[in-house]
This record gives sequence, C-alpha cells and structure tokens, in this order.
Amino acid sequence: MVDLENLENKAIDLQNTIIHEYNVLEELWRYHPANENFINPIKEHEVLKERIGKLEMELDEIEKQIKYKNLN
Repeated sequence: MVDLENLENKAIDLQNTIIHEYNVLEELWRYHPANENFINPIKEHEVLKERIGKLEMELDEIEKQIKYKNLN
C-alpha cells in the first residue's frame, strides 16, 4: 500500500507538471494563427536578431572603453 507522503508528493509533482504545461500552452498561444494578437515567429525572429546585433555592438563599444580605461 502506498503511504500518504508518497501520494502527497505525487500529487504535488502532478500539479507542478500541469502548471508547467499550462505555461507552455499559454506561450504557444502567442504564435497561434487563431490568436487575434498573433505574433509571426518568422518576423519576430528577424526583429530579435537585429536587436541582439545592436546590443552586441553596444556591448563591444563599452568593453573597448573599459579596456582603454584600464590601460591608462
């Protein structure tokens, strides 16, 4: 016979799994064509790549300034 603690732990694990699955489902809905606020993943991918590129360039400039200040 399964003891109470094992049943409670299993119930908690299942609750956590259900919460995780709902979070994934909610995230996927953002990209579902039936969603009136649909996010086009192809366009969003390009936008994110561009933003990342700009951030990397800004970081590179800051790192150069840090290096320059450390040398002086």
